[in-house]
Amino acid sequence: MNLKNLYISAGVLAILAIITSYLNSSNNAPLLDERVGSTVVDKALLRNAAKAIVNDDDQTLTLIADSANNRWTLEEKHNLPVSYSRISQLAQSITEAKLQRLVSENPDRIAELGFDTGTAIRFLDSDGNDIVSLELGKETDNQRQFLRYQGEEKAFLANTTFNINSSPDSWLEKALVSFEAGDVVGIETELQYGDSLSVTREDENADWQSEELPDGKILNQSSVTQIVTRLAGLNFSATADKDGDNVTAARDNSHRFKLTLKDGRSYTYTIGRQPEVSIEKQAEKTDENGETTTETESEIVTPEGPVYFFIAAADNSDPVNGYMEKSAFEASSYQYTSLPTSTDTLLSDAPEPVEETQTPLVIAPEETSQ
Repeated sequence: MNLKNLYISAGVLAILAIITSYLNSSNNAPLLDERVGSTVVDKALLRNAAKAIVNDDDQTLTLIADSANNRWTLEEKHNLPVSYSRISQLAQSITEAKLQRLVSENPDRIAELGFDTGTAIRFLDSDGNDIVSLELGKETDNQRQFLRYQGEEKAFLANTTFNINSSPDSWLEKALVSFEAGDVVGIETELQYGDSLSVTREDENADWQSEELPDGKILNQSSVTQIVTRLAGLNFSATADKDGDNVTAARDNSHRFKLTLKDGRSYTYTIGRQPEVSIEKQAEKTDENGETTTETESEIVTPEGPVYFFIAAADNSDPVNGYMEKSAFEASSYQYTSLPTSTDTLLSDAPEPVEETQTPLVIAPEETSQ
């Protein structure tokens, strides 16, 4: 091979090397999208949101903006109010999250990123148009999550995760009425086994008074105040079918407290549970010596049920009356067991009267010995 041909061959190889290098660098270059580095959705756009739909674990949650009452409601739970913190957390999570990078436009690669779970978030305006519609994929080990916009064949990596809880009850506002314990100026108590007592006070700084006290008894101020403290802070933990067996049993085995507030409102609370039902039966037992004896044992035939509470407002237009028509509300056992079971716990012995010693007005002079 002459020198000229050698130069030509070397030149061709150099050109091929440059082309190969260019192609390789092109394949390894990061994919580009002008949205990378920006937030998932502009916060200003969500101000027009009238509905949010969350899909996760085969559960759909439809959150409806109730602008007239300045709240959101959950369609799948009889349009009960949604917790403000939960809807705010959802909106904040997607308005603060940023697109860290474009991961792939390859359908085969995208299929590996976990979008088959159906987890999705949509915000819509009052006309039903999408403001933003996201499909969520796998979470990474470093607290990132894959996402894609509905209708696009592009997968992105967000710089955070979107913690979606699809349990409907977890989205609900747990307080059904709002007032402070200090607002209560009257209590009418009717306990499960027949005890009753009515008390009133001028304001939160005054002592409770009653005209129904037995002789030798006074009100235990802290025990009475504990009733309003418990009921003012009463939140539900779960919802239930209002016609369920345990709900009916709770209503039939309950305490009743009517609270009157200083602004004129009044609420009647009924709170109870299915009591444990047991029977006694005879059982024969044989000891290690082979002797047989008969013993009486207790067998539970109906276990103790969950605690449920019911609220009736004197004002027919109060929303809580509507809530009670749609659902039953479960509370923790402590909310029930911390309430009195007898009016005896609301009373104390009156102090014994103190006899005052009369001091003589004139003190006789002492006699002196002569």
